[in-house]
Amino acid sequence: MKKLAIVIGLILAVLVGSYFYLYQDHRDVVKADASISLSTQELTGIFTDDNLENDQSVLDQVIEVQGIVTDVSDIEMILDEVVFIELVKPSDVALGSEQKIKGRCLGYDDLLGEIKIDQAIINN
Repeated sequence: MKKLAIVIGLILAVLVGSYFYLYQDHRDVVKADASISLSTQELTGIFTDDNLENDQSVLDQVIEVQGIVTDVSDIEMILDEVVFIELVKPSDVALGSEQKIKGRCLGYDDLLGEIKIDQAIINN
């Protein structure tokens, strides 16, 4: 009887531990501090210099990027025609204005020639 209670206790401990390991809270990009602040030209240079270590320094990191808005819709914008940004909430940004954006860098899209950033907010 005592051994059965120990086995059941161990099984419960493993199940609870597994649950918390698998279902961790997601990172809140809005509240996180940016690990690096770059212009769109500097960010483009990181992905086009053929140095994979540079790419890893910004991939899946919260970064801040600054540039001129060249295309805009409710929750999406493009800075300097090379950085595609998906905003967390709609914004009324003016075309041609300079903006500083904080978000998670997803990487470089070879097909479209764009750097992708999601979960972004305007950080002026």
